[in-house]
Formats: sequence, structure tokens, C-alpha cells
Amino acid sequence: MTTRLRRGCNPNPISKIIAVILLGTTVVRSLPDVCAWGVLSVISLFLFLNGQKRTAFRQLLLYAVLFGLPGLFALYRAPFVVKMLLSLLMVIRLFFLPFAAGKFLIRTSDVGSILSSMDALRIPASVSIPIAVIFRFFPAFREERRNIRTAMRIRGVLQGAPWRYPEYVAVPLLIASSEIADDIAMAAEAKCIANPVAKTRYTKVAIGAADLLYLLPIVLFTVGGWLW
Repeated sequence: MTTRLRRGCNPNPISKIIAVILLGTTVVRSLPDVCAWGVLSVISLFLFLNGQKRTAFRQLLLYAVLFGLPGLFALYRAPFVVKMLLSLLMVIRLFFLPFAAGKFLIRTSDVGSILSSMDALRIPASVSIPIAVIFRFFPAFREERRNIRTAMRIRGVLQGAPWRYPEYVAVPLLIASSEIADDIAMAAEAKCIANPVAKTRYTKVAIGAADLLYLLPIVLFTVGGWLW
């Protein structure tokens, strides 16, 4: 079931890509807690406005749990197993903001608008086309995995032999992945992907108020956090 996007509240993919790149730098230079919460609140708000309500509340709750983790100095006296677990959770927290921005980009953008945005940014086709293929592949992959799990549940595979679960899932997924890749490749060839001339995009992109309301607070929180 696809979620209907609200175009007035959905920023341009260019703004989303810039936000992902900008927040990717927070992995190297982390933000203060107030600024990090401000960035996540902006992303969650736009997820909520675009119909992704569960995702918005889920990521806020998960970040609240990660926010309550002890610091590095508190790990010195902890047992080894606890150190390993908390260190993994701290790495997840470190990558949480760029991951949240990337999830917003994926969940609320279609392939046509992303290609149009990358054309506007003069990104070469050798980069934009693989990204478009990824956006086509993974939704179909998730749908196929969901169908396999449903078929297994109907046939009682999970209850009868749970240790056979990887085998029952891995083999059909490998076959389905190969078929999906072939379909995408044939569709790309049918649309003359190798033709070097400029292509006319059906989807037009433009900068609007949603882009300023989304990107400007993220830039202010990020740069302000660095200066702070």
C-alpha cells in the first residue's frame, strides 16, 4: 500500500540530498544534543506531514532511547559484553541523523523527481542512473520478501521448521533479485538509456516554500551546533 504524498509539504529532492550530505558530516563532527534534537524534529515533522506517521514517531522514540545511553567514560567500568553492546548502540546513534534524512529522501521521493533533480544539479548519468536503479530495485525487493513471508506463514513453515527459515527465504529472494534486475535492465534499454542526448523529463522540479522550511532549519541547527 503506497502512501499518498502531499506535494505542498514535500520538499524538492535537491533539498533532501543536500540535507543528507550536510548531516553526513555530523558523523565526523557531532552536534550538541539540542541541535541534534532540533534536526531530528524537523525531519520527523516532514515525515508526519507526508503521511509517514509511524516512521516519524518510531524514530523519535528510538533516538530518545539512544539519547539515554551512558557516555564513553561510563563504559570503562562496565563488563566486556555490556561494552560491546553499548558501543554498537553508540555507533547507531552516531549515524542516526544522516540515516533519518536518507530515509526521508527514500520514503517521500519518486524516481522521476530524483532524476530531474540530479539533472538540474548537472550530475553525470554514470552516477544518476545507478541511483535510479537502486530506487527501483529495493522497493520491488521488499515487496517480494513480504510476499515470500506471507506464503511461508500460510503454509505454516515458520511453526513447523523455524531452522529452515533462511533456506526458504534466501533461495527465492536470490531468484527474485535476479529477475528484478533483468526487468530493470530491460526497461532501461527500452527507454534508450544509452542515448547520450539530453532527455526531457516528465517530472519538473522547482524550489518552493517547503524546501526553505525543511532545509533552512537543518542548516541553522548544523552550522549553529558546529559554532557552539
